[in-house]
Amino acid sequence: MNKISEEWLQCKLRKIKSFTKYVRPESVLDTVLGTGMEAEKVIKLNQNENLFLSRDFLHSLLNEVINEVDLRLYPKEGETELKDALGKYVGLPSDCVILGNGSDQIIDLIVRSFLGKGDIAISIKPTYSMYKWSVNHIGVKYFEVPLKEDFSLDVDSILELAKSNKGICFICSPNNPTGNQFKLEDVKAIVDSFPGLVLVDEAYVEFAKDSLVRFVKNYENLVVTRTFSKAFGLAGLRVGYALSNSEISNTIFEYAQLPYSLNCIGLKLALKVLTEIDKFKKSVEELKEEREKLTERLNSIKDVRAFKSDANFILFQSLKLYEKVFNELFNKGLLVRKIGKVLNFDGCLRVTVGLPYMNNRLVEILASISE
Repeated sequence: MNKISEEWLQCKLRKIKSFTKYVRPESVLDTVLGTGMEAEKVIKLNQNENLFLSRDFLHSLLNEVINEVDLRLYPKEGETELKDALGKYVGLPSDCVILGNGSDQIIDLIVRSFLGKGDIAISIKPTYSMYKWSVNHIGVKYFEVPLKEDFSLDVDSILELAKSNKGICFICSPNNPTGNQFKLEDVKAIVDSFPGLVLVDEAYVEFAKDSLVRFVKNYENLVVTRTFSKAFGLAGLRVGYALSNSEISNTIFEYAQLPYSLNCIGLKLALKVLTEIDKFKKSVEELKEEREKLTERLNSIKDVRAFKSDANFILFQSLKLYEKVFNELFNKGLLVRKIGKVLNFDGCLRVTVGLPYMNNRLVEILASISE
């Protein structure tokens, strides 16, 4: 490589390395290599996947899809079919729907489409890291407003910060990692007064009580993102969608979104999910029941404090040495997510609500550490 091109390449690589890094959680393979355990014995509770759905059931739907699709054709019809079905599912016209390769891709798309020089991005702290990651890549200032001690929104501070600035405000509700859904009136107050776009991330909304979707047509500045990765168990297929007024949706679809951002398998399987919606709702109800039981059991363990959740995971605080607790769980083949300090709560970990036998193992290990 000649000197000029090498210098150019190294300069670009240094710039990329200055971006916020997405830290991936430990994998089953990490556990196998680190402990020597067999992969099938590892309990993976660190990425908020829905384990209450049967693999056999999802595979049966996938087999139906494989027999129906023609892989030689571009998936234009599949996009139209899924947008129509999603419109019926949420009670909005299909032209309010934006499809994407997971909701993360839509979030990144909206950041790159709506933010530019002189704009700002505002979010809460702590929250999902993808907002900061996307904003950092385009060089826009990113401000974080801490939640109140009860994990509620500090509406006044958010709006005060936005007084002389325009841009995007990100609100994850239910929030990751705290797990709580914010009061509807607080989120609406921000949408009413924020001088820019408000993106409400409802990735976990099926596990909660309410949604802002019914207000989408009433606001020109509201976008709600959702996913098939959580309640619908399709994390491996990366199917997401957003809902907004038709002007925003159509403009993004026609001018900003890559053509055919979803493959035909993902489109068709998401459509199958919506035709079998009652079975998925049943798994959500089972998970919510187990969530309440697990929260109560965690709170019964000495030196453990679990916070109320409206999602499919639970944030809990370990009053013992944080790293010791994580490592003990890891060494026994149980993966949880390290969170660290949340506001004034030190030593926080996040755990997916697993199947009963998984949760039994979690409680058993935590109880043995606290003895």
